[in-house]
Amino acid sequence: MSQPPEPVNFYTVLQRRLHWLVLLLLALQYSLQVPMKAAIATIEQEQTLSLLQFLVTTVHTWGGISIAAIMLWRWQLRRRPVPPGAGNLSPLHERLVRWHHVSLYVVLFLMASTGALYYFLELQQAAQWHEWGKWLLLVLIGAHIAGALSHAIRGDTVFQRMMGRGS
Repeated sequence: MSQPPEPVNFYTVLQRRLHWLVLLLLALQYSLQVPMKAAIATIEQEQTLSLLQFLVTTVHTWGGISIAAIMLWRWQLRRRPVPPGAGNLSPLHERLVRWHHVSLYVVLFLMASTGALYYFLELQQAAQWHEWGKWLLLVLIGAHIAGALSHAIRGDTVFQRMMGRGS
């Protein structure tokens, strides 16, 4: 019979790097929203994309694919235990934190999926889901940042561990 894994008190370098890589890719994705909409409008009018529009669509599309791949990889890495939250969380608080993290994974993967379904298969409903998803994702990211700041303000070890400091 296998034994439960030993608890850990740190995030691996790989876990931290993938986290920050997703952050950078998301910043890029959000910064390309306006030029991507313009490029899509050009495509829908059956006109030829300019070089810049082609680059925007390529970077945005591959950025979304990269985020989905990284999120799947990070999900697999979750098989390795992650550090426990700081302090004693109530069962409700613990469930909310878990729900939040799972929601981030799901919404990020759905954003990549709906973007691909619209861009490659021209499914209009996927475009609408992608549009709604960007707002849901912003709310989840805002809550994630608020949680990280609360850890930093309280001075517990969660924030330091994610930054690669402390154990």
